[in-house]
Amino acid sequence: MSSRAQTACAVTGVIGVVLILIGFVTAHYVPPPKANWTAEHLQSFYQSHSDLKRFGLFVMLFGTAFFAPLVAGMKVVLDRIEGPPGTLATLQAIIGAAGTVLLILFVMLLGVAAFRPDRSPDVTQAFHDAGWFMAFLSAVPFTMQAITIAAAVLGHPETLLPRWFGYLNISVAVLLIPGAALLLFKTGPLSYHGILGYWIPLVVFASWMIAMAWAIRRSANTPDPIGAAPAA
Repeated sequence: MSSRAQTACAVTGVIGVVLILIGFVTAHYVPPPKANWTAEHLQSFYQSHSDLKRFGLFVMLFGTAFFAPLVAGMKVVLDRIEGPPGTLATLQAIIGAAGTVLLILFVMLLGVAAFRPDRSPDVTQAFHDAGWFMAFLSAVPFTMQAITIAAAVLGHPETLLPRWFGYLNISVAVLLIPGAALLLFKTGPLSYHGILGYWIPLVVFASWMIAMAWAIRRSANTPDPIGAAPAA
């Protein structure tokens, strides 16, 4: 991947963060609906400003798709760190591709919930729960992706990326994990509207995307270190 293409991946990733956050706010998911709401309460939520919510999800759909360029860019960065073809680079790409699909499905399921807000409240609640679960239960593969990046950075001499970037990815992995606990709670900090189940994972994920964009951009502007494995 050329330096210009890597830069494009980095810029696209930042745009993705902005679109995701704009979509969350526009769709009134900040603050989020509560996990202990009744089906009727949740239906009322989707009936209010329904056109605006659908537009917010439309914007968010593009933002989630823009996670893919970050995955591709990080594949190149890790290949340069390990020497291509890198095992950890390939693993990161596979997990990241799966994560991108989960992000897109998350928006699509919420879109179904918002598309016909006058349907049965139980159906709307089911689609909303499925969409929310798709977003935050996917903390598990994203955690694996972050650990894979950390292993590549910390397992090799400091060349393209500083060691703190590896430790940052470990922190991301730890802070995303509580999001998966939403399956067990309808109230409290671990519920899907709580500080550990929603707020921290949302902020951490957005920050992680920006950090990956920075890493890709840094790699694009850094020549291969002396002794690095040649590209295949």
